[in-house]
Amino acid sequence: MVTKLTNAFVKRIECKSDATKEEIYDGTLKGFLLEIKSNNRKTFYLKTQGIDKKMKYNRIGDASLMSADTARIKALKLKVAIEEGKDVVIQTPQAKIVVPTLKEFYNNNYLPYVQKHIKSHETNISVFKNHLLPAFGNIKMDKITKLDILKIHTEIVYKKKMAPASANKLLIFISHAFHLALEYKIKGISENPAKGIKPFIVNNEIQRFITKKETKRLMDEVTKSDNIHLKYIVPMLILSGCRRNEVLTARWRDFDLIQMMWTIPITKNGKKRIIPITPQLYEIYKEIPKHSAIYLFPSSKTKKPYISIYCSWNTARVKAGLPDVRMHDLRHSFASALVNSGRSLYEVQTLLGHSSSKMTQRYAHLSNEALMSAASCAGKLMG
Repeated sequence: MVTKLTNAFVKRIECKSDATKEEIYDGTLKGFLLEIKSNNRKTFYLKTQGIDKKMKYNRIGDASLMSADTARIKALKLKVAIEEGKDVVIQTPQAKIVVPTLKEFYNNNYLPYVQKHIKSHETNISVFKNHLLPAFGNIKMDKITKLDILKIHTEIVYKKKMAPASANKLLIFISHAFHLALEYKIKGISENPAKGIKPFIVNNEIQRFITKKETKRLMDEVTKSDNIHLKYIVPMLILSGCRRNEVLTARWRDFDLIQMMWTIPITKNGKKRIIPITPQLYEIYKEIPKHSAIYLFPSSKTKKPYISIYCSWNTARVKAGLPDVRMHDLRHSFASALVNSGRSLYEVQTLLGHSSSKMTQRYAHLSNEALMSAASCAGKLMG
């Protein structure tokens, strides 16, 4: 391709999608050209013929650091010097390191990455938008210090009164952002300031299990909800032990009513999981109105799965007198019911889809209580 290389042209031209690189020659100076690679890297060259008749590419400079006119002048000087048999060293301007702000890196690099690679990226986005970007968004990443991160990590608990687990997520996500910047070799980023900051200790042993009476009160309220799907979603969570998003994104085709198996194609762990369709679960399934040919629970606005049902859930749990019960506690209650019925921790691990037995050990104390009750039967010998 031959055209006059102007600043506007150089800025807007891109490499063809099916090519690894492309050469565009200047129509005003023979041999002067712009090379564009598939990664959109643009470089000026002067193509000349040596004494041996072989073509040589003389690098003029990076198109992001010099204008087309400057490059053309340098190319002309080099061309004249070569024709006169002189040795010329092309001086290119020293590249100025431009460090992105956290907001620029988030928009250009971090957000595209998590949307592609992290299934639960909505949490990442929420933490950045609500906490990290307001605090550090307009600050260049090399100016964010360990002390800055330590301060916000502490304040989110002691000033904003949020849970330690939420503060730890903030720490994890900012650390991951810097790790990604280092991996991408973003200029000016030489260290991860979040590295070495200790997370808050979180007591994950505290579990909330709902009783049979509480379940009845909760079901009475969800059936009155303005959200027409809540009265099906909540019992499905209780009867299956599934995670919230696994139920919200459930598709009709995932239910095999011959084998009575519900296949969850992609779980939090990235693996497929099979859930038995029990008689109680089947009764709920049959009652669900088919408002979509794809999803069990489509939003009336988007026709796609709900992103959140917090408002309707919160209204129901508060009216039921259970403001402390989280939706995830329904999953804990499912596990509790299994263990208290004498099922093994291995069975619980399999049904919950835990990637390791360590995650299931939190329910071991329930098994111990059952064993204690069984062992106490021996007391009758002493009666």
